[in-house]
Amino acid sequence: MKASEKGVMGNDVKNVLNKISGTFTIHLIDRLFPTEKKLSDLEDIYFALAALNEMGKIMEAVRMLRGLSGIAGEEYPYLIAAFENQKEIQEIFLLEVLEDFYEIIDECRLICE
Repeated sequence: MKASEKGVMGNDVKNVLNKISGTFTIHLIDRLFPTEKKLSDLEDIYFALAALNEMGKIMEAVRMLRGLSGIAGEEYPYLIAAFENQKEIQEIFLLEVLEDFYEIIDECRLICE
């Protein structure tokens, strides 16, 4: 495979993971906080996931996301679960979730409190 093809395929994968994470994160937060989004609660979850990521504990952070989705009664994305042993995919998904989570926190700062 040519390097240019590999780059395009990589971007396609990242785009798909971005779309999955956006949908997943919005639904997860809406299910965890159905009536009121308390900024400190959102930040606690975000900082726990970000700390695991910074320590290189990608799989632990992904397990935390899977656990949170179970608590919320939200279905964990099938495609992400299917690539459970692919650390690179899991890491990209986690980074996308963290980015989406942070955007939601930013929005909440304007309207939640």
